[in-house]
Parts: sequence; C-alpha cells; structure tokens
Amino acid sequence: MKASYIYYKFIRGILRLCFPHAENVYEETPGDEPAVFVCNHSAIRGPVMMTLDFKRKHQTWTVSCALDSKEAANYAYHDILFGKTRKPERFWRMISRIIAKMLPPLLIYSDTIPVYHDKNIIKTFKQSVKALMEGNDLVIFAESPRRYSEFVCDLQEGFIDIARLYYRKSKKAIKFYPVYLEKKNAVISIGKPLAYDPELPLDEQRPIIAEYLRDNIDRLGRALPPHKPVPFMAERWYAKYGEYENDVQGYWAMIQGKE
Repeated sequence: MKASYIYYKFIRGILRLCFPHAENVYEETPGDEPAVFVCNHSAIRGPVMMTLDFKRKHQTWTVSCALDSKEAANYAYHDILFGKTRKPERFWRMISRIIAKMLPPLLIYSDTIPVYHDKNIIKTFKQSVKALMEGNDLVIFAESPRRYSEFVCDLQEGFIDIARLYYRKSKKAIKFYPVYLEKKNAVISIGKPLAYDPELPLDEQRPIIAEYLRDNIDRLGRALPPHKPVPFMAERWYAKYGEYENDVQGYWAMIQGKE
C-alpha cells in the first residue's frame, strides 16, 4: 500500500473525529440519473463534509493548483492562509510550503476533477462529462468572492456549460441541485433541482440557473436551526484582497503568477 494512501486514510480518520456524521436531507429524492450538486463552501467545512458524508457516488471539482505541489504553495499562502493579512511573511510562506506537500495526496484520493482557470478548462469539462456518463454525480463549489448574504456568495456561472456538453453526449437534461452545508447542525441540506432546458440558449440559462442555485442555498441556510454561518472568504480577506471581489480571473492569475 502506498505511503500517500496511508497518509490520506490517516488524515481522513482525524477529520472524521472532528466532524460529526452529517445527515443527507432531501427536499426531492433524486433518481438514478447523475446530477450536479452545487454547494456553499463554508471555508474548509463544505468540502470535508461532502467528502465524508455525501452518500451518492460523486467526483468533486477542485482547483488545479491545489493538486500540484509546486503551485499549491502560492495557493495555500493566498487562498487558505490569506497571507497578505499575516506577518512575518517568511514564516507564513514556510507554512504554505508545508501545506503544499500535504494537499495533493488528500485531494487526489478524494475523487477530484482538476479545475483550470485558462484554456485547459476543456480538460475539466471532458473529465466531468466522462464522470457523468459513468454514472457519477458532480459536486461543485461555485461561489465567487462577491458577497451576497451571510449564507452564500454569488455563484460563478461557467460550470453550467457542463449541461450542454452532457446533453450532446447523452441526450439527457441534467439537473442542478442546491446544497447548503452546516457543521453545527451536522446536515447536508439538498433542495429541489432545476433542470437544464436544451430548447433554450445556454446564454439565457446561465444566470437563471446560477441565481436559482444561489437563492435556494441561501433559503436552505435560513431554514436551519440558528447557527453562525461560515463565509466562503473570511472578512480579513476582503481587507487585503478586496480588489479581487469582483475580479475572480484576476485573483487566480495573481495566485498562479506566484506573487
């Protein structure tokens, strides 16, 4: 057995001790067809909860730089540690390099699909359609830094293109499910889906689907017993990285530019 897999199982066991078993609660029970589940991020909590407790067979979108031990150092510094908000820089750069060694094996063994922020995005879509054709769901954390409510940020729309590509391959209209993740109540709340309509132009559907998912993630969060929502980005991120709140591509260019 590979050392990296043993390490993955060890860390998964530690996380299991820290996260209570989360109940999967559906407003509408999905059928056997694969679907796309779009979630709030809730910092690290969302991905961990879906990895540990989402019951359906799935693959998860993950930023490509987190899967590369070289690129992951800069990603960890800016996107995990919010390095511009911390001093001394040399210390936090060192911590980032340690995280960069730890991340790839954890993510690789978690059935991830790399998400690229350049022309290689075609690889992401090809792997995603392949996963769907094999009967796997897709789990996507699509929040942008643009703030919407205490429960969810606005969603990026690019992932919705999967629907047209999958329809071309399968002649089936995929459904998008909104998902709200909350650790305190140990629940994965899954709302009613919205299906892609192959009769309508994709350009018209992107904002409709994205707003539906965002609004229903917000609704699912508000419907839970009182809890303190964990935002996608911590408030201190906006103090030092605020220029990127409405410039997601610029943010990823900065990270991949190794600043």
